[in-house]
Amino acid sequence: MAGLITQIFFDALLLIGLYAIGALGFSLIWGVLNILNIAYAALIAVGGYTSYLLWQAGMDPILALPFSMAVTAFVGWFIQWIAIDHILRGPPSLSLTLTYGINLVMMGILLLIFSGDVRGIQVPQYLQGSILIGDASLTYARIVVMLIAVALTGALWWFMDRTELGMAIRATRLDTEAAQLVGIRIRSIYHLTAALSAMLAGATGGLAALVYTISPQMGDHLLINLLIVNVLGGLGSIVAPLVGAVVLGVTNSAVGNFMGATYSTLVGTIFVLLVLFIRPSGLMGKKFYDE
Repeated sequence: MAGLITQIFFDALLLIGLYAIGALGFSLIWGVLNILNIAYAALIAVGGYTSYLLWQAGMDPILALPFSMAVTAFVGWFIQWIAIDHILRGPPSLSLTLTYGINLVMMGILLLIFSGDVRGIQVPQYLQGSILIGDASLTYARIVVMLIAVALTGALWWFMDRTELGMAIRATRLDTEAAQLVGIRIRSIYHLTAALSAMLAGATGGLAALVYTISPQMGDHLLINLLIVNVLGGLGSIVAPLVGAVVLGVTNSAVGNFMGATYSTLVGTIFVLLVLFIRPSGLMGKKFYDE
């Protein structure tokens, strides 16, 4: 029993890292632009495939991660510039429909280029070992994924809390009109936010490619969990997605070990409904984000 609990903890660490960094990117564009960017799923896949292509070209998959983040940041900025900018003043359903369509187009392009075959990145030799505690094991690859996710989360917190651009994003998120009055260029902030959000999607895809398989649909399942994480944590701070990631990561790990991975999403969804019934703004959400 002790070995099973340890394995649940090990598995949860990986899920928490992936969920946290992915949910931060998703909540960033959701909180600032007030849109649910369904194309985030395709951006995750783009990050995974970019890492895969660079690995095939001979690059270490860890070193390929910044390039994956740069590619998805550009794609996210381009989507914002060419499409989302023009519907921001429309109803929320319009942005939801648009980003869903963009997601389908991007997935279709990935299918055309790579087909639907499942692919994978061979873990570098220096990451192929594992730590054994009783019957539980934690691979070096998962440790590195978790540490990178923690580092990216810390870097985002520093950027948002300690830099002028980060404070401009926070000001825009809190009150767009007041931000304009003090000279903040709202459209530029929207573009920066879209690029940062996409960059974190690329990081999520690149990190997931190290421990999971890659396919054009790889972002869809992750997106469902990221939505659950954001609803659980609530909007309004960087800490909120982290709390949601911890809750869902531990829940999915426990359910997956006891009942099988098939039931993980179901249990997570039920848990979200219970949280929303008790606290509609989420565990750490700010009430004014619901208004």
